[in-house]
Amino acid sequence: MKYFDLHCDTLYECYEMRKSLRENDLMIDRAKASGYDEYIQFFALFCGARPPYPIPGRRSLLDLPEEGRLDALLNTAREQLLQNRDWLYQCYSAEDMQSPERRGRAAAFLSIEGAELLCTEEHVQRAYDAGVRLVTLSWNYRNQYACGAAADNSAGLTARGKALVHELVRMGVILDVSHLSDAGFWDLCVETEAPFAATHSNSRAVCLHRRNLTDLQFQEVLRRGGLVGINLYGAFLRDDGEQATLADAVRHIEHFCALGGREVLALGADFDGCDSLPDEIHTAADMGRLAEELLRLNYPQSTIDGLFYNNAANFINRML
Repeated sequence: MKYFDLHCDTLYECYEMRKSLRENDLMIDRAKASGYDEYIQFFALFCGARPPYPIPGRRSLLDLPEEGRLDALLNTAREQLLQNRDWLYQCYSAEDMQSPERRGRAAAFLSIEGAELLCTEEHVQRAYDAGVRLVTLSWNYRNQYACGAAADNSAGLTARGKALVHELVRMGVILDVSHLSDAGFWDLCVETEAPFAATHSNSRAVCLHRRNLTDLQFQEVLRRGGLVGINLYGAFLRDDGEQATLADAVRHIEHFCALGGREVLALGADFDGCDSLPDEIHTAADMGRLAEELLRLNYPQSTIDGLFYNNAANFINRML
């Protein structure tokens, strides 16, 4: 089974908790990723958030000066990828996914979650040079470029945000609208016709959460030949406060497929970025259970293969 995932926060957790990507008690490490015939992961460099209560041994990215936070995460990514080069191969382009040098290793791309990490033009260039190929314009809150849906869905891109959109498109960096406000989403659509991704977002029609995509937004992603990653965070799967199950994830998949989106659906599980997953999923090693559930429901193997790998791989081949 092949598995391509668009979003996890594992590298950020490795930084804050001083853990190793090789072996840990997080949701992704070498053993948890080893069961797949092919595994490709976008590792997010997250802009940071303070936990609601102190956690022993945890440091905070937010204790660093703003201009130093990107470098701290890039250094962590560099060290972790170097220490795990026997099973992880960093990709800078689509060609790297097929490189003979990869030799069966899992592939790692870098992304940024929260463009506040990109304080200046120099930060943008440093991120690109280090391999960042996808940028989420906002996290939950407002930054100098955009506003997150959690803060104000009616606040759009700033002038600097519109300029950043053009610069990232020029550089060949994929734009990610997950977390972005509704107004910011449509502002981005005015600024560029480039395809973009919502790496870890579900359907608002199925679960009424402002972080999820409206049908109109999904149809715009579809029109552009973009990509949407199904998020396994329980609060984005169901809105009644009950424990989520794989059946809830399937409802979002079914709804997007009904909108004609079978070829733009992928997975962005949000491992190590959320504290509530479906009952059947605990780590990345368990994703085969979703494939089994879809098979049980008589989904064609081609649809499952598209969701788990082919759609994301095709998108990256076109974009990078």
